[in-house]
Amino acid sequence: MRALKLFNQSEGSLIADYASRMSEALSRQRTEIEVRAARVEAELAIRARSEFLANMNHELRTPLNAIMGFATMLRDGEQYNLSTDKHTAYAEYILQSADLLLGHINTILEVAALESGSVELYDDAVNLCAVLDGAVERARVRADAVEITIERRDEGAEILGWGDVERTGQAVDHLLQAAINSSTEKARILVRVCVDEHGCPEIAVRDDGEGMSPKEIKQALEAFAEPHRGLDRSFSGPGVGYAVAKTFIEMQGGSFHIKSRKGHGTLVRIALPPPPANTDAASDEDGDPKPEKPSLERADDAA
Repeated sequence: MRALKLFNQSEGSLIADYASRMSEALSRQRTEIEVRAARVEAELAIRARSEFLANMNHELRTPLNAIMGFATMLRDGEQYNLSTDKHTAYAEYILQSADLLLGHINTILEVAALESGSVELYDDAVNLCAVLDGAVERARVRADAVEITIERRDEGAEILGWGDVERTGQAVDHLLQAAINSSTEKARILVRVCVDEHGCPEIAVRDDGEGMSPKEIKQALEAFAEPHRGLDRSFSGPGVGYAVAKTFIEMQGGSFHIKSRKGHGTLVRIALPPPPANTDAASDEDGDPKPEKPSLERADDAA
């Protein structure tokens, strides 16, 4: 019978030394992989920002050139023999271009603030009906330019949320601008304020534009990505608007939901937390029933 070989101290040292060397090698390999992954992520982020700035460069120049061109025509009106109607039309074009330019500048500033982490929030009661009223009024210039109707589907009752009034308004601005950009001329955009099934106050925006695929939705919710639109690399679609709106709402503890399908438009719902109990106690004492939730969904909406 073969005798058992005893395990001596020298062999134990060799095995321990081998295990130590393997551990060090694996640790170095893991570190190298992490460094390469970080480098690739940084390169992708730089490339995405470069594309974003290149696209925005075009978007800023286009309305600025329109403003300068029509302003020159108005200044030299006698030379071009412009009628009163032409003066009015050119002034309207200047206002529309200025509104578009301001929107792009605000988006750049908001994205920069989010990237730097310098966004400040001030919690307070937010009247969502007033927020939606203000956003609709600000969107009128661009909507009227393409004869798009923004239709309210609620009774205008005061519904309070808890968050930052300014950031909530900016989020709704982005939703309306994305809906306008995605819609065709003479289209209709539906909006409403209500209390959702979880008791949270929400705003919904519905358009009947071209809609997005699941992949495009994912891209639209990334701050520097844009759904691919062939050779059209402008920000005529949702651009970064959905990503900024989602970030602003979720920073306040709210929720952001989007449903879209190619050829069937897009429905976006944003909800804020309800106010603390002592804030809305006065409204509860009135005994008024909660307004019924008007639906903006259609039977063929994507699930």
